[in-house]
Amino acid sequence: MVRSRWSHAVAYRLTQPFRIEAVERQVKRERPDDVLVRPRVTGVCASDLKLYAGTRDRSALSRKLPLALLHEGVAEVVEAGAAAGLRPGTRVVIVPNIPCYVAFADRYPSKAEACLACRPGGAGENYCLENLYLSSNTDGMAQSVFRHPGALVVPVPPEVPDPIAALTEPLTTILAGCEKAPIRADARYLILGNGPIGQLVAICLASFYGVPVDAIVMSGHAWESRPAVRTLVGSTLDAEDDRGFAALRGAIDIAFECVGGEANGETLARACDCLRPGGAAVLFGPSERAVLIDTREVIAKGLVFLGCNRSFVPHFRAVVERMRAAETRRLLGTMLGDEPLHVRSADDLNRALYQAWTKRDARKTLMTWGGPE
Repeated sequence: MVRSRWSHAVAYRLTQPFRIEAVERQVKRERPDDVLVRPRVTGVCASDLKLYAGTRDRSALSRKLPLALLHEGVAEVVEAGAAAGLRPGTRVVIVPNIPCYVAFADRYPSKAEACLACRPGGAGENYCLENLYLSSNTDGMAQSVFRHPGALVVPVPPEVPDPIAALTEPLTTILAGCEKAPIRADARYLILGNGPIGQLVAICLASFYGVPVDAIVMSGHAWESRPAVRTLVGSTLDAEDDRGFAALRGAIDIAFECVGGEANGETLARACDCLRPGGAAVLFGPSERAVLIDTREVIAKGLVFLGCNRSFVPHFRAVVERMRAAETRRLLGTMLGDEPLHVRSADDLNRALYQAWTKRDARKTLMTWGGPE
């Protein structure tokens, strides 16, 4: 039996806030459709930064760490069995959500016998509560080489460059949420938050639903430093502009909450005030604490609240296919900033994460990878 040249790997794990350590480990394919992949370009999610900076509650940190971060990105297949149907050298985007019937086949031997979310007729694999999720409860992409189910990688078309493809996972999450909302080209939309998630909502509305920019209002901070974001929407508001929000009262069909955190209560109140009767709010920004909400307003208007922060394979295929369009790539390009940061060591990764945590602009932080083989 020939020994794989990829049996040795290095995981760059967060062991405590602001500390990344390199841990050598063995890696091998365990199932016929497993593939071994190495990261090419990865993005940084706000959830990664909350763990990195220790802003999650103490119980979550103690439960999750040590952990290799990162779940957004493009990887290259380095080894695959015949069952995977992939060749070494193939560029793929990684689906970080490993549902229960894949992660724990002994307990959930088939999709029909999966958890209530995953089985046919359920809410969907992206709502699986018994899953493994990269950089949440199992090591993420911050590894020199790692094993992943072949069914949970999607090939990248040749015309889609790595930096654009690295935006696939966050865009799939937006698409998964938008699918649950009654989006129409003739409706009016409010995006609360002008960070990466808010930008992706605007891009999704344009690319997947043909919503004209004039139908979209976006609120946020530091607009003077975000000129590219303004091109994605018809009008903008400062997040503290009470008069501007008053003009939107009862005029919005769908609101997207893309802020979360300590501001969650305020942004949900804005959404309730601006939505028309029968309107819907799609929640993308989680809060670390419970927030108050005006249930009298929700009931009186018959408002609907939809939550989404994960996606699954069909969303990845849809997004990758849409990235073939030059206009979609152009829109996504507005989110990219300086040259990606290069990572070859634990120190490199620590510096890159620290830069992502301290930066002021809304552009996406990307990393290119190279290192031990």
